[in-house]
Amino acid sequence: MLSAAPVHAEQRYGALHVVRPAGPMRDFVILFSRADAWGAEDQRAAELLAAQGAFVAGVESGPYLARVAGQPCHLMDGDSESLSRQIQREEATVHYHTPILAGIGAGGLLAERVLALAPANSMAGAASLDPVGSPALDASPCGARASALEGFWTVGATPGWTGQAVVAASGVRPVLRQMPEGQAPAEALAALVAPHLAPAGGGGEDVSDLPLVELKAARPTDMLAIVLAGDGGWRDIDKRIGEDLQKAGVNVVGLDSLRYFWSAQTPDRTAADVARIMRSYMAKWGAKHVALIGYSFGADVLPFVYTRLPEGLRAQVSQMSLLALSKGADFEIRVVGWLGAGPSARALPVPPELARVPAAVVQCFYGADDAEGSACPGLAGTAADVVRTAGSHHFDGDYEALARRILQRWRQRIS
Repeated sequence: MLSAAPVHAEQRYGALHVVRPAGPMRDFVILFSRADAWGAEDQRAAELLAAQGAFVAGVESGPYLARVAGQPCHLMDGDSESLSRQIQREEATVHYHTPILAGIGAGGLLAERVLALAPANSMAGAASLDPVGSPALDASPCGARASALEGFWTVGATPGWTGQAVVAASGVRPVLRQMPEGQAPAEALAALVAPHLAPAGGGGEDVSDLPLVELKAARPTDMLAIVLAGDGGWRDIDKRIGEDLQKAGVNVVGLDSLRYFWSAQTPDRTAADVARIMRSYMAKWGAKHVALIGYSFGADVLPFVYTRLPEGLRAQVSQMSLLALSKGADFEIRVVGWLGAGPSARALPVPPELARVPAAVVQCFYGADDAEGSACPGLAGTAADVVRTAGSHHFDGDYEALARRILQRWRQRIS
């Protein structure tokens, strides 16, 4: 039985119209209303999506845009991501689902406008049925519109649609689907979203159940980097370093920590999953040399992963690069972590575990401003490659230099 109830989120959305799936959540959808207020067609679309396993958070477009218009500039993408994280944490979802944005008419264009501002890997994409313009959507964003969307944009066109100019003005070419004549709008929107919902089930001996990002090099070497992202997900320093390594001929697999550690993991479980990743991609891409790379949250857990890998796989790891390593490792994403809080009281101590890793394998980066909270200075005088940089947690944004240093040391170790 579907559950429909208003939920009060601590965002500018106000009261939400929520429809929960009867079974496990397959995905998370933010549905913007067609008109200013929530209507019967919006409710029907939400129910059809929930019947396919989506958790739907319905937003009344009119009141929301009125709040946006009252601001000097808006961060609509931040509103959507905050709402998604808040609700999925309250619902205790097993995995984090990057939100799908959807809507009919003006709601469909609003979905695209939010996506256009979103950074990489924060939104899955947008589905818009018969998108049309709205003067309220001309409010100024706080950031520039992206030249390319970070996610899919599927537009469904019914025979009477007249909003082609609105889509053309966006400067982005969507995937256009002609919808059958006579199909109800709610059914048409649900049909647009359905192909983008995560598959039901998952698991097994492969890695299809893990939130991975593949970056296959155009001219690959026999080197494989497995990158564990920070708690913000695959979107910042981890993404940039992965892309720089990819350009240098290294095949890269990223583990999205936001989604993987959304529910509590254990060191044993995480090590077993990283072992699966190693076996899968070493075979798939013919890799002989593996580097484990972690940033912040991802760096904290890596020593526990390394010491628990099967002996044969440990022998394949020629380097473990730890960036912004702290002194405690949590195995579950915490909201306060996004606000800069340190490890929790339940965090496992990193230095004793790091001492069990052969120092010659370790590379540890820390910013000068973070020295007190970092476990890297404790490696001084060992065979580890300890790298002190300017700045703090984000290394003053010089990610290209970090990637060069990782690659330089790695090549030295395997030569």
